[in-house]
This record gives sequence, C-alpha cells and structure tokens, in this order.
Amino acid sequence: MRKLIVPIVLCIFSVTGVAQVQWNDMPLSPGTFSDATTPYKQSDYEILVPTGVGLEFKLSMKAGDFMVYSWTSDVTDPALLDVEFHGHTEPVDGQGDLMFYKVHNEGRESGTLKTPFDGIHGWYLNNRSDRDVVVKLTASGFFEDVE
Repeated sequence: MRKLIVPIVLCIFSVTGVAQVQWNDMPLSPGTFSDATTPYKQSDYEILVPTGVGLEFKLSMKAGDFMVYSWTSDVTDPALLDVEFHGHTEPVDGQGDLMFYKVHNEGRESGTLKTPFDGIHGWYLNNRSDRDVVVKLTASGFFEDVE
C-alpha cells in the first residue's frame, strides 16, 4: 500500500505586502432593491382541476412584490390544459385592469413575477382532457393566499 504524502503550504501575508482594493461606489439602480411590506412565504399547493372544468388559482400581491414559482401537472396531453397566467386589479364601479403574463398549453411552467399593480395574480386552468388533472405548484416570495 502506498502512502500519499501531501505537502502543507503555510502562507503568511504581511499587512504591508497586500495590495489595497479601491472600491468604486456604484449608484443604486431603480428596481435593484426594495423593502417588502408583505411577509415572505414559501408554499406548496396541489390544485385539482376536474375534467371539463376551468378554475382560477389566485394569490394576492402588492405592486412591486416578487414571486418565484414552478408548477407541473400530470396531464397526459399538455395541449388539453389551457393556462392563462394573469393579474387583475379589484374592480371599481364595474371596471378593472387585467394583464396576461403568459398564455400556453405546455403542461408546466416556472419563472418569476414582479407585480405591476396591487391585485389578484394567478392562473386560470381549463382541463379539456378526459380525466382529472393535478397541478403541483411551489411558490416563494411576497404574496398572500386568496380563499
């Protein structure tokens, strides 16, 4: 059996022998940092979408809040699960604002969202397949559940 001999190198630096770093103070650019007013949370959800049914999964978020998310589904044919990731304001006098973030039939999705306005943000899921679909969502960030 061979013995492995590893040399130990001891490095000693003198304070006078180390080059000093000159830091350039960069101005903070818009959107780089923000304090959160909503508590941070991380949640896992299982959303049952029965066959032939369309439903919404909603989260409440304030303007400028962030969310990182990922979801998968057990749909056999992704083309049969219509998905609209969107947000909307609370209607006032029968009017509100609506913004679509992503519309697709991919059967999965992941990404980030920085909300453009206070309101409800989430997914409309329409199951056109011949069996129930389960969507498993993991979300972390600054949001509140909506009943």
